[in-house]
Amino acid sequence: MKIICVYLFLFLSNNIILSWENMESDQKKQVSNWLFSSSRNILDGKSVQKTDIIFPQVKSGLFVTLILNSKVRGCYGSFYHDSNDSKYLIEKYLRGALRSDPRYKPLSPEGIENVRIVLTFASEPEIVDDIYSIDTEEFGIMAESGTSVFILVPAELKMRDQVANLIKKTKAERIYKFKSYTITFTQEQ
Repeated sequence: MKIICVYLFLFLSNNIILSWENMESDQKKQVSNWLFSSSRNILDGKSVQKTDIIFPQVKSGLFVTLILNSKVRGCYGSFYHDSNDSKYLIEKYLRGALRSDPRYKPLSPEGIENVRIVLTFASEPEIVDDIYSIDTEEFGIMAESGTSVFILVPAELKMRDQVANLIKKTKAERIYKFKSYTITFTQEQ
């Protein structure tokens, strides 16, 4: 039964990722415009822009990462969601990446122009014994230490040695990897 559930999860996740991967360029441009106008509105304390865009469904992990000048400026998301509404989830995690990631100062509304917004779709995490066995181009990393959980999506991963040092420093008890697919949106799209 477990094999069937894993296969079904991977099948559904791959189909959902394919629906994002196969978006028409016009639809990607609409999503990009919505992401950037919504980001400016969130940073200005206004409501998120309304849209008629039909977002493909998200049933796997979803993370929103902000990158400015090749540096991560915020990342927020989850493997499990409180809604099936993709627009709501992306807005929620965009807001979190802009305002709630305690590792970074919030961006200014002007700073959003040069940001890359990365959506990461993630599979269910699976435990690994050796961090050096993880291909960080294709997989993200999750580490658990007591009640703390640290998640690094591929957009946040620079060098495996830095990640290994972070995991040592946080005294990670368990290390997981998760397969991921990313879409990067820029203001020029």
